[in-house]
Amino acid sequence: MEEEYFLGIDLGGKNKKTTGLCLLDQNQKIFLLKEVFGKDVLKNISPYLKKTKVVAIDAPLTLGRGKGKMRLFEKFLSTSLFRKERVNPLPPALMPQFHNFARNLVKKLEKRGYVLGLNLIEVFPTLVKKICKNKLLIKSALAKTENLESALLCAQLSFWHAKFQTRWLGYKDGFLFLPETSFWKKEWKRKFYQAWKEKNYLKYRHLATNLF
Repeated sequence: MEEEYFLGIDLGGKNKKTTGLCLLDQNQKIFLLKEVFGKDVLKNISPYLKKTKVVAIDAPLTLGRGKGKMRLFEKFLSTSLFRKERVNPLPPALMPQFHNFARNLVKKLEKRGYVLGLNLIEVFPTLVKKICKNKLLIKSALAKTENLESALLCAQLSFWHAKFQTRWLGYKDGFLFLPETSFWKKEWKRKFYQAWKEKNYLKYRHLATNLF
């Protein structure tokens, strides 16, 4: 079998060594796991991109409109259930430089043939760790920092996406990719579905998902 990689990026600051990179092979074995400066991401991943099927990034890859520049899915994930569980996202407006840096990385990856929402996806490891069955998540002693742990989870989401085992939540202002619900804890299936059913129709009438 030809070698294939699945890349996860926990994007950090451009000039700080806080970006986690993880490459999994076709057997979900760790091929690469390291922390780098944000500005050096492309240099570190370029040798592997030709064999990389999917890139999954923990960072805001698009920008919403209005207050906080939040996308519609971020607004939904900021409702009471998600705030209570401390898995609500930060508004992109609070980190404009970081958002610009993330968008710039997207543009560079697009020039290399990646398509946002197809084989280049936005993910949210903080939420995934909450909702997924722990036995399904890859653990490694090599993931010694939170950045590396998140990068490993991003890479696993990349692998699942390549195997058609992810679902999306979003609108034309941006889509978030999550594991299919067969991977979820029972209580989170119930909680998420309840939040979805009870959401404000007028506010979220355009928000769509294929989770259910």
